[in-house]
Amino acid sequence: MKSNSKQVRELIKQHILDCVYNDAEQTYNTIEEACKRLHNEFNRVANYPNNLQRFPNNQDRFSDYLKGIPFNFEYNYEGIETFLKGLGINPNNKEYDYDQQEKQYHYLIYSTMIGVLNKSAK
Repeated sequence: MKSNSKQVRELIKQHILDCVYNDAEQTYNTIEEACKRLHNEFNRVANYPNNLQRFPNNQDRFSDYLKGIPFNFEYNYEGIETFLKGLGINPNNKEYDYDQQEKQYHYLIYSTMIGVLNKSAK
């Protein structure tokens, strides 16, 4: 299965809903609310002048932001590996090192968040 398939995107949306919470530590009811909160926190925490120079690419800056363990996202090798395997995007069970898996995990969350925000802005 491809990582951009509808089924995978829905699983990632559910993962974002399960991980992102509000100030009262309650999860959101809609993916749009959760993505808006995640994006606002990313902008608040990661988009300061030094970090913008250090990581000019938004996706790289977002990956660095997730390494700070915001909300309830996976952060260790086993958690990320289990999540990615659960998506079914590696049917041949090819082995990837932690950095590759982490980058893929962060990319899937970032691209889904941006896709939801762009769709809701229309």
